[in-house]
Amino acid sequence: MRFIYTKTFAIFFTCFVALAVLVIMQLKGWLDPVRAVVLNAPRPIIRLVRSVALPVKNFFTTVYELKKIVQENGRLSQEIINLKQDLVGFNQQARENEALRKELGFVKNTTLDLQACAVLSDNPFGSPDGLILNCGSDAGISEGQAVISQGHLTGKIIYSGKKSSNVLLLTSSNFSSDAKVSQSGQNGIVKGSFNSGVILEQIPQASDLTKGSLVVTAGINEKIPKNIIIGEVSDILSSGNDLFKKAALSSPIDFHNLEFVFVVK
Repeated sequence: MRFIYTKTFAIFFTCFVALAVLVIMQLKGWLDPVRAVVLNAPRPIIRLVRSVALPVKNFFTTVYELKKIVQENGRLSQEIINLKQDLVGFNQQARENEALRKELGFVKNTTLDLQACAVLSDNPFGSPDGLILNCGSDAGISEGQAVISQGHLTGKIIYSGKKSSNVLLLTSSNFSSDAKVSQSGQNGIVKGSFNSGVILEQIPQASDLTKGSLVVTAGINEKIPKNIIIGEVSDILSSGNDLFKKAALSSPIDFHNLEFVFVVK
């Protein structure tokens, strides 16, 4: 009986009575208001937490998505650059193939000893009247040799290194060469006209020279074979009172967009 008067028993009995009371209150429904208060009390706090947490979550989600978008844009931009580079390569190849096709059409029908050369650069040393080729003395290139494109005289070699050479274009004001009118055989001289055209000079006034007359090399210079086409007479520049006839020549060659040429060895 001594256990009944102990502190442990008192605690146990108190808990038992409290539990019994709670059971009775639950059965009677007296605890419903208390439960409603307990359950609803955290809702404002939950709403507050959600109102703060949701924007934060959205912010970090947006940052993450933006990072993915930036990375994707970077990848797509690089792909676009690569595609553009491929397109440039395809266009360049197409131009080269077209240029080679035109040149090979002439090569098949000539007996000249030709050395094919690629144009490395135009406007050497800032001058608009020359080219640099990728072939030189190792390929049999020497100063004074004729340079042709599509069967037409384009210029002549003015310097030859071992692996490269310089060309003076036909249109240069420093260029001159012997020439003749194909129909009459009358000899004359062709000169460049300040990088804009070609002039035929020293044709006797009595000689037959009309628009459309074909002008070719005369072969007086041993390094420039005869009968290489220079161009056609496009305009008569002299009058009947001049001692010699003078004419402008036209050529189908685009002197400032050459990619391949042939050097006559």
